[in-house]
Amino acid sequence: QQRDEPERLPEPLRHILIALLDLAMYAEREGEAVAAEELGEGSFARVFSCGGVAAKIISDRERPWVHKAAVQNSLEADRLRLGPRVYGHGRVSQLMGGHFGGTALFMERLDPLGDGWSDCDTDVLLAEVGRLAQHAFHNDVKLPNVLRRDGRPTLIDFDLMSPWLVKVAVTSSCIEHDFGPLLEPQGPSVASLFREYYDLFAFSLTLHDGALYRRVLHRLIELWGLLESCVLRPLLGSADAEKLNDVPFEVLVRVPLEGVSVNLLDLRGNLYVHNQGDVGSRQAWLLACAHLPQLLRSGGAYWPQVEEQSAES
Repeated sequence: QQRDEPERLPEPLRHILIALLDLAMYAEREGEAVAAEELGEGSFARVFSCGGVAAKIISDRERPWVHKAAVQNSLEADRLRLGPRVYGHGRVSQLMGGHFGGTALFMERLDPLGDGWSDCDTDVLLAEVGRLAQHAFHNDVKLPNVLRRDGRPTLIDFDLMSPWLVKVAVTSSCIEHDFGPLLEPQGPSVASLFREYYDLFAFSLTLHDGALYRRVLHRLIELWGLLESCVLRPLLGSADAEKLNDVPFEVLVRVPLEGVSVNLLDLRGNLYVHNQGDVGSRQAWLLACAHLPQLLRSGGAYWPQVEEQSAES
């Protein structure tokens, strides 16, 4: 919080708040070099850092659930030894020179992911997703939400984490589906496997075809075999057909692929949309994907026209 005696704040916190409130110019006039920098801006927050401290700042313009989830989920992830260590949180209120108000979450600053990615990195990331799945869906696994601690990949950004809800952020709200009624009777092991399946399925649609995608796909095939009879087929039989053809069952594609969404019950479609050829290669590529399971045909894939015409006839 900005006060009449800001020098009482530890320097990293003070510099972060100066950068947040765009007061660096005034601090420098007084001879203070501000070391904080803005690392980025997400859907709901801005992130600043100074030294070994990072701060996620959420404006009061966001809905109350955003503030609550950011704090509670980060603390829970820290308790599970996932993500950055949390140092503290609180309110920021600008009393002079402006009217900013918001929530500040102070945590360990991790290292950038960098350009190099190895098979060992994939092993670590898949293990982290599996470990989190014992407790909750992450709901936003993607490489921009992976940093490094001591060179090892580490998941971050647990704002959408939930034990039973799949959440898809849309502007300032979320599309949600509660899988609790389906999963809880199956027990914790099955619930963990399905959470891992969903998070990896969504992650796969943030990737282009390559070594990392193929490892993720391989794990999805393994999980399908474990989940088909106890979760996936019951889901197909119990959920409303219209719902199954909409988000979040139609999982959104996040990078340019051969579709805008892929159904959760369609591993064939998942591989198909990763086709790197031109439009004319779609039919041959679809045949190459035919060995993968498909309980429901994806509504958002760019299926080949020849295949579509034959299906209609």
